[in-house]
Amino acid sequence: MARPVTGSLKLEQQVDGTLRFRLRFTAEGKRETLMLHEQRDCDCGCGGGWSERTGRVELRNIIARIEAGIWERPKPKPPVEKQFAQMPTFHEYASYWLQAKLEGLIGEKPIGENTYAAYRTMLKCHLLPFFGRYRLDEIDRELCAAFRKHKIKEAHELKEALDAGADIRDERNRKVVPLGPASIRGLLNGLGAILEEAVEDDLIPVNYARSKRLKVHVPKPKRTFLEMDELACVEDAAGEQDPSLERFVLSAREARPGSTAAAVAVGLSEGKRQKRIAAELCLAPGTVHFHVRNLGALRVGVYVGRKAMLCTLGRSGVRNSELSGIRIGQLRLHDPEGARFRIPTSKTETGIRNVEVSPYLAEVLIMHIDRLRRAGNDTGPEAFLFQNERGRRMSRKRVGEIVKEAAALATEKLQQRGLPPLPHITPHSLRRTYISIALLANKYDIKFVMDQVGHADSKMTMDVYNQLQQRAKREHGASFDRLIRQAREQFYGDAADARGVLDNVLDNGDKPAPETPKTRPTERGQNPRISRENAARRARGSKAGHNCFQSCALPTELSRLWPAVQGFSSVSSRRRRSRDPPGCRWCSSTPLGAGLGAQPYLLFAARRAAGDQCTRRV
Repeated sequence: MARPVTGSLKLEQQVDGTLRFRLRFTAEGKRETLMLHEQRDCDCGCGGGWSERTGRVELRNIIARIEAGIWERPKPKPPVEKQFAQMPTFHEYASYWLQAKLEGLIGEKPIGENTYAAYRTMLKCHLLPFFGRYRLDEIDRELCAAFRKHKIKEAHELKEALDAGADIRDERNRKVVPLGPASIRGLLNGLGAILEEAVEDDLIPVNYARSKRLKVHVPKPKRTFLEMDELACVEDAAGEQDPSLERFVLSAREARPGSTAAAVAVGLSEGKRQKRIAAELCLAPGTVHFHVRNLGALRVGVYVGRKAMLCTLGRSGVRNSELSGIRIGQLRLHDPEGARFRIPTSKTETGIRNVEVSPYLAEVLIMHIDRLRRAGNDTGPEAFLFQNERGRRMSRKRVGEIVKEAAALATEKLQQRGLPPLPHITPHSLRRTYISIALLANKYDIKFVMDQVGHADSKMTMDVYNQLQQRAKREHGASFDRLIRQAREQFYGDAADARGVLDNVLDNGDKPAPETPKTRPTERGQNPRISRENAARRARGSKAGHNCFQSCALPTELSRLWPAVQGFSSVSSRRRRSRDPPGCRWCSSTPLGAGLGAQPYLLFAARRAAGDQCTRRV
């Protein structure tokens, strides 16, 4: 049994009369000493302001960390010096600014490691080579404009050289990529942030980096999402890029039973790696490699779960960074309340959430984990769901490459069918694809979709929603034509006569047109003549015949066309000699049709003579 960790505290008085507390303890078999000072604002790294009581509390906390195995010896941090003897150069003040951001003296909270690395790269590669030697009071509007011009020109020249076929690399033998408008704008924003703190420290009066003339126009990227059939094509393409085990199953059946070749083929058919096969069969790695080469499996890649990765991105809407950080222990695929997984860390607070999993995606993930287990990968609770070829966490860059390769294969398949190619696809494009399909599947339940993807603001969700609304407008034209055809059918009275050649082609011409119910003629005794006053009163009290159609009536000038109507009518001479002018029996605004009674063809004749049509039901 290991001895318990103990420690001691010793008080020592310094020359200035303040106390120093010496903490002694054992960590990892070594005797460690830690000094705590009573003097405030101590520059040794302890922070100062310690007392005997707080020193003993710190000693107990250190012993608890040692027993838990998480204690690390504190590293002294360089002091942040804000007082400058004279006007500092940009290099001096930028170094102070970066350290202050790291310590949390500037900003709402200390910056993270990734943000610190990005700021450091920005200063080292771009800002310091141009502004480093200048004093802060020498950085004026002209110098900032010269920096902007220099970066734009440098990016343009580099782009021309790369387009000409030049292979330009940096000191680390990496290909150089020209800066885009967004990157140049980011450099100007970083310069403005540094000079803004210099203004707060009363070192310079004006921040010239915030001038409106320094703005760089950044074109808005075209953010698209895939159609449902395109998403299915990309998923199938990724599945084809996963190493297939069927060929090894056939090789194992064809090989001589009990031979080494058959045993190696069986191991490959189970998804095992060569190293594991050699260990299980007690063979040399070279022997296994010889049989693998004979089976033609040298170019077969290691399984990483390409289809499972594409399905997770397109069917759950997680971010690229969230996908890389999912651990197997966070999955609940057999939960009675529904399959889901947990996102414990995200760039926003709302990003920490439970993501519901569809039944298809749950089956894909189950098969993916089973194949990882057969390949000998770690499938414990702390293991990553998506691992690289070495069994470690998959990087975001590699995820983007896998998405790009699957999209390229899917584009080839689409072009073979005579379909247009896919747009530029990134992991975030699949996130937007999920949002679009989820909105359609859940009847535009924006709150549910926001909770699924972890949106704190509905701006992006509504952006995709607006694009869906624009796509839905493609059916509005057909709906408009359908309404006009229905109005024409009701106007003519016979759907077969009202439909033209184009109507039959565009509106499912193979289906029989619906027959318009014919009005039963009424006898004169059952429907006495209606006066103008009664017709107007009936029109005001009833809206029959005006539903779903625009309000219109024949102009009063049709009264002058009454003689032309007589040629189209076949009613008795008594009605033709009626003193009532023709009109629409449904419209009280014009004196039309009070004398037409129940003869709809008279109204048709009047409109035909006038060259006008009425969309109201007769």
